[in-house]
Amino acid sequence: MDTPFIGWQAVLRRQWPILVALSVLMVIEWGVLPERYGGRAAAVLTALPTALLIGLAVLAVAYPLASALGAAVLIIAVTSVEQTLRIVLHTEFSPVSPVQTAACMVIIAVLVRLAPRNAVWGGLAALAFAGMFAAIRQALVSGWRPQDPSQSFPALMLVVLAIGTGLYFRARDTDRDHTITSAVAAAQQQERIALARELHDVVAHHVTGIVVQAQAAMTVSGKDPLAAHRLLPGIADAGTEALAAMRRLVGTLREENTADAATTDLLSDVRATIEQSRNLGVPIRDEVSLPRPVPGEVARSVLRILQESLINVHKHAVTATLITVQVAAGEHWVRVVVADDGAEPARDPAGGSGGYGLVGMRERVELLGGLFSAGRTGDRGWQVLAELPLTEVRR
Repeated sequence: MDTPFIGWQAVLRRQWPILVALSVLMVIEWGVLPERYGGRAAAVLTALPTALLIGLAVLAVAYPLASALGAAVLIIAVTSVEQTLRIVLHTEFSPVSPVQTAACMVIIAVLVRLAPRNAVWGGLAALAFAGMFAAIRQALVSGWRPQDPSQSFPALMLVVLAIGTGLYFRARDTDRDHTITSAVAAAQQQERIALARELHDVVAHHVTGIVVQAQAAMTVSGKDPLAAHRLLPGIADAGTEALAAMRRLVGTLREENTADAATTDLLSDVRATIEQSRNLGVPIRDEVSLPRPVPGEVARSVLRILQESLINVHKHAVTATLITVQVAAGEHWVRVVVADDGAEPARDPAGGSGGYGLVGMRERVELLGGLFSAGRTGDRGWQVLAELPLTEVRR
């Protein structure tokens, strides 16, 4: 868990509450020290290292290990100077002043929270050594000894509290990172699924039309070369439309708002799709009623479902003699029905079948909170039914 470099402004924005709190405590301590410890000199010798420790506590968020090592060195140096001059400032549980103790607790907590594990152990070892040095040095100079082992418990409890606080926030940071990582992965997966679905719908719609017409041309070329020749312009047009559709798809992927990119005039696009399918040779009986505007994402899904369903008829229902299409918008729902009377194919469909078309249609409908069904309607025929809410209720 390496801590990235953080600028001064970012440090102050994150650490200003600690800076203010410790500074206020230092001012209060400055007013008390001269009376308790015999003069202004003692107060100055304590206030200077206190200010340095407060600075290290503030910088710990950017440099946790360096702050811990700096605090350890400072404690050892200050203790040596103070006790050499026989200015012993201590409470029952600490050879340093209360504000210095608070600053060290902040440094320990931030170290445990942010530093890598090896750095945590190194920083804690350095601070523990500094604390033991200060306590032993004080005992040698002043002769102070704890009368009862329990007198050392407050100091230990403060250390445990600082470490526990750091561990708590470290665990929260880890959980947050996992949550963010999972959310990003889920969003990326949804984007991949949406892109795969869109690619399948666009490519299958146009390329399958090319394959169907090419197969028809191959079938009749031996008996009627002119009939095969008449199919060539349709193949060329379908190829041109496929390229244009791919360009539109790439264009929508580059735009920030692609929700309405699939269709700007649903009625015209639906009629054009039906006409393109009719040109592939199977008669179509259609009923299109769109008296009211359809929301962008719903319109996109209606068009894609219609395209995929019609292409599936030409791929799978090779014996179909009639396709029935219904696209109707009610007060709250849009209904799409595509049915045929073809028998189940005895061979693989044109272009093969990966089964992704039905999966993509179902995903589209369920994502918008709609209803979807697809299946055989008896001995002959297949029907796709989709009902999508006009309110775009997403699940």
